[in-house]
Amino acid sequence: MNQASQPTASNQKRETDWLSALQFGLSVLAIVILLSLGLIMALVGLVELSTQSTSSGSALPMLLLAAAFTACGLLLIPSAGYAYVSTRGNPRSHRLLEYRWLNPRLLIFALPFVLLTGHWASESGGVALLVLPVLHVLAVGLPVWWFTYLGVRDLPLGSPQRMWGVFGSGLVLGPFLIMLAELAALFVFVFLGAIYIASQPELLAEIESLMEWLLSNKPSPEMIVEKIGPYLLRPVVLFGVFVFGALIVPMIEEAIKPIGIWLLAGRAISPAGGFAAGVLSGAGYALFESLMLTSGGEEWAVVVLARIGTAVIHILTTGLMGLALVLAWRDGKYLRLGLTYLGVVAIHGLWNGLTLFALVTTGLDEFSGGVEIPLLILRLGALAPYGLAALSAGAFIALIWVNRSLAKSKVGDVDHDFALEGK
Repeated sequence: MNQASQPTASNQKRETDWLSALQFGLSVLAIVILLSLGLIMALVGLVELSTQSTSSGSALPMLLLAAAFTACGLLLIPSAGYAYVSTRGNPRSHRLLEYRWLNPRLLIFALPFVLLTGHWASESGGVALLVLPVLHVLAVGLPVWWFTYLGVRDLPLGSPQRMWGVFGSGLVLGPFLIMLAELAALFVFVFLGAIYIASQPELLAEIESLMEWLLSNKPSPEMIVEKIGPYLLRPVVLFGVFVFGALIVPMIEEAIKPIGIWLLAGRAISPAGGFAAGVLSGAGYALFESLMLTSGGEEWAVVVLARIGTAVIHILTTGLMGLALVLAWRDGKYLRLGLTYLGVVAIHGLWNGLTLFALVTTGLDEFSGGVEIPLLILRLGALAPYGLAALSAGAFIALIWVNRSLAKSKVGDVDHDFALEGK
């Protein structure tokens, strides 16, 4: 290679500055948006509260969302800080934030206390408005942090800038891109559904009659459920719901969730470092998704507990994709990448499918409107909670096993830092 083709230190430094500047700019933009949304949700919640005299009503969900947006915005500050430092000099010499000083192996034992306190607060009316938003963040964040620790311990994380940048990408960029992709897929499904309805004159007439009834009356929610329920429980509708929820959604999410690793394409990163980066990216996505799925009242603890299983699934599958991506880029193992993608889609699809079976079979007596529910769906719905528990336990064991295997192998464990950093 001649001298003209070799990158000079000044060219590398310029590239480093631009990459770090991009990370800094996007992080700051996301921080401003998330904190603004948090403030808006808090104000809406307070307005809702001021118009109610006896209960927290819809104010509590708004305050939970306010806490969720605020927490996500604050978690992006390290990414912005390290990126800014990188534009000013060598980030290797700066340690703005150390995460090891607070041991999640001990903090996880605070989770039962958080859940019990939150359950008590959710049944105590006004008390929930004061403490449940904070407890919501802790109840979701503690298990995600613990799973992340178990997934990355003793593995190369690269520079702090890379670590927080990958986590921040999974926290904000991944959910944003997934939302756009899933909305596009949903539009296609609705369009295909409209074509199917138009091809069925009798069904089209029934739906038109139902719409006229809804517009000409003021039905209660119970009456609406009684009228619409039988249509939603038709085999073709159930099939469409399961195809979208257990196949299309996992295909989209498992391709985009490793966004933090996709941004490392072309960098020198080891397989162990790829798995660790995937764990971080998956943790960011799991945290955002679980924080945004809020529920007040007596259901709060149940929803939070269910999200713990979802979190370990997201973290494991994204870690496996990170490992497979690095092996494909480094060693040309694209067949393994394809098989890994199919495998994580199957795991995610099984989880979503079992969840849908559990939801469909909940309260069917009052929802079905007299329509006979297939016995197979009833049986699968009854078994779904056990299947979800087994899948969560299996994912947890697999996360630890992959981490320990990579930590022991130390194959190619030489990672360069996220922004080229003078190397």
